[in-house]
Amino acid sequence: MRFPSPPRRLTLPLALVLVGALCACGPSDRDANIEPPASHLDSLPAASSSSPDNRGAPTTRVRSQTLYVPAYSHIYVRDAQRSMNLATTLSIRNTSPDRPLVLSTIDYYDSSGEYVRAYLDTPRTLKPLASTYVVVDTDDIRGGVGANFIVRWHAKQPVAPPVVETLMITGANTQGISFRSAARVLREERVPADTSRHRSGADL
Repeated sequence: MRFPSPPRRLTLPLALVLVGALCACGPSDRDANIEPPASHLDSLPAASSSSPDNRGAPTTRVRSQTLYVPAYSHIYVRDAQRSMNLATTLSIRNTSPDRPLVLSTIDYYDSSGEYVRAYLDTPRTLKPLASTYVVVDTDDIRGGVGANFIVRWHAKQPVAPPVVETLMITGANTQGISFRSAARVLREERVPADTSRHRSGADL
C-alpha cells in the first residue's frame, strides 16, 4: 500500500529544521570540552623540582649590528646551463623578551655587489619577541647565486642579538629544495656580559 508523499511546500522547511538540528549539535559544542592532544613531552618523567628561570650568567649584549645575510635567487642543477629559481625569505627575530630594537637598513645586492633595492623606506621598530620578514619572489632572479642582504639595527638599551637568516625554497616540477643561510656579523657595538651577579628574568 503506498502512502501519499508530503506536500512539496513542506519539504524545504522540514529540511531546514533538520539542518539546524545537526548544526546545533555540531563539533563546536563538543570541542569545547575536549582536551588538547597529547604531545611527546608527556612521555618525559616529571621533574621533582623546577630550576630558577634566571640561572646562569647573561650572554653578551649588543647595542647595534651590521649584518651580511647570504641569499640565492637561483641555484644551478647538474651543470652551469641548468638552473632552478628560488623564493627567498629573509627572517628577522627579536630575541629580547622585554626590549624593542629598531631596523634601520634592509638592502638587497646582487652577485656583483651591485645595489638592487631597499626594503625599508624609514626605520621600523621590532617589538620584544616579534619577528618580521622580507620575501624575494621566485621570478625575481636579479640577485643571482651570490645575492645578499645588508641588515642594520640598533637598540636604545643593550639586547641579545636578533636571529637573522634567509630561507630559500622551491617546489618546481616534482623536486623540492629548501635550505637556509645564517647572518654574518660585519660590525657591532658590544656590551660585555655582567658575570659578577645573576640578573633577574626581566633583564634577560
